[in-house]
Amino acid sequence: MGIMYRKRKRAPKYTEKQVQEIPTSARRLYRTLCSDNFELILDDEKYFLLHNESISANRGFYTSDSSVAPPEVKLKFNQKFEPKIMVWIAVSESGISKPYFAQQHEAVTEKIYLNKCIKARLIPFIETYHSKEKVLFWPDLARSHYARQVIDYLMKNAISVVSQQNNPQNCPQARPIESLWSILDQLIYAHGWEAKSIEHLKRRIVKKLREVDIKVVQAMFSDIRKQLRRIADKGPYEACSF
Repeated sequence: MGIMYRKRKRAPKYTEKQVQEIPTSARRLYRTLCSDNFELILDDEKYFLLHNESISANRGFYTSDSSVAPPEVKLKFNQKFEPKIMVWIAVSESGISKPYFAQQHEAVTEKIYLNKCIKARLIPFIETYHSKEKVLFWPDLARSHYARQVIDYLMKNAISVVSQQNNPQNCPQARPIESLWSILDQLIYAHGWEAKSIEHLKRRIVKKLREVDIKVVQAMFSDIRKQLRRIADKGPYEACSF
């Protein structure tokens, strides 16, 4: 009968209003990308822990007798507030920007985003790899990313930005930077690697960012228009199951 087991895929949970609005914004962005030969740049933030239990290789251990295994091997000790670091990067088909590491418990405010991410890292990244006149910057919809000072600064520097009304909300399936985080996770925590400190973790992240295969990133960018068209035509859930 052709029936087979299929694993459920993870997807954002949308409200009815979002399900109705997202295809419209996705269609607008799709038309924008098809109307000109833009050099698309995305940015995003992610938190990293000293260890990562979500990597399958890090969930267990091998032994012929678990009773003789030391506690640090057979047990995973949890802290109530585990140390973590937030990382910001920008990415395009040409490369990955220098990362910004937020301080412990530091919120990325409008001022921090403008000075530490945009001015200190995004602009140098654009000047190194791109022509400002051809760039289209696609941030996520975080409030600080569309703050007046941020948008004004980008406009003064002749950098086009995806407008809020053309920016599909919560659509990781169309943003390859989300897939890049998964690749980076695998590289950082491979073979059960764990950081001894936040500084140790920072060094590891910087090292592994350099090891990301840019051809893989380019392949992911090549699917953006196809994914946006799929979201526009069939809705965000259909694109998640693609």
